Amino acid sequence: MLQVRNLTVSYGAISAVRGIDLDISSGEIVTLIGANGAGKTTVARAIAGLLPYRGDIVYNGQPLKPNSAERNLRCGLALVPEGRGILASMTVEDNLLMGIYTRSDRAQAADDLKEIQNRFPILAERKNTLAGLLSGGEQQMLAIARALLSKPKLLLLDEPSLGLAPKMTDFVFDMVARLRNEGLTVLLVEQKARQALKVASRAYLMETGKILASGPAQELVEDKVLSNAFLGAEATKP
Repeated sequence: MLQVRNLTVSYGAISAVRGIDLDISSGEIVTLIGANGAGKTTVARAIAGLLPYRGDIVYNGQPLKPNSAERNLRCGLALVPEGRGILASMTVEDNLLMGIYTRSDRAQAADDLKEIQNRFPILAERKNTLAGLLSGGEQQMLAIARALLSKPKLLLLDEPSLGLAPKMTDFVFDMVARLRNEGLTVLLVEQKARQALKVASRAYLMETGKILASGPAQELVEDKVLSNAFLGAEATKP
C-alpha cells in the first residue's frame, strides 16, 4: 500500500530524517518507535503531505507530492497529529463534521457520523461542548473519531498516548487493536514501544533520523540487545 524510499526531511540546515525506507502493506499495523527527537513525527507529517521532502513516497501505486495534505486526505491518508490538533474553539460536533468535509457521499457520511457517536458515546453526550473543554483522553478520542470519519484507507496515528493517563492509554491501544481486526491499515508512531509492539505486526526503530532496525514486532521484542537498549529490560521478561 505504501512505499517510502530514501525519504529525507530537513528543517533549515538540520536533517531530521536521513534517507529512510519504509513499507506498509494493506491490513497491517506497522509501528514506528524511537525516542523523542528520533524523527518519527517528521516521517508521519511527510507522508501526510504536511512537509517538503526529498525522496519518493508511493501510495497505492501513485507517487505523492510534498505539501499536498488535502489531496492525500481525499486519497485516503488521514493523520491524527501529535498533540491531537482538535479545533478547541469549536464544538465536539463541529469537529466531527470536519471529518466528513472531503466526502461526497453525504448520506453515508451522515450514517457514519451516527455510528462514530455510538462508538464513542462520550462524544455524543458532549457534542455541544467546546472541544477545548474536554479532558486529554476525550480530546484524543475526538481526534481519532474525526480522522475515522474521513474513511481512511491508511490511518497515521502520531503519538496517540502522549500525555494520557494509564487507563486512557490502555483504551487507545485497545482501540488500535480493534481497528486492526476491522482491517484498517495503520502506521502507529509511538514512544511507548512495548505497548506499540504488542498491537503491531511489524516495526521500525528510529534513532537520530535513521532506521536502526526493522522486522516483525515480536522479533524486536525478543532481540535482547535492542530490548535492553531501547525498550527497557522489562521487555525481555516472559
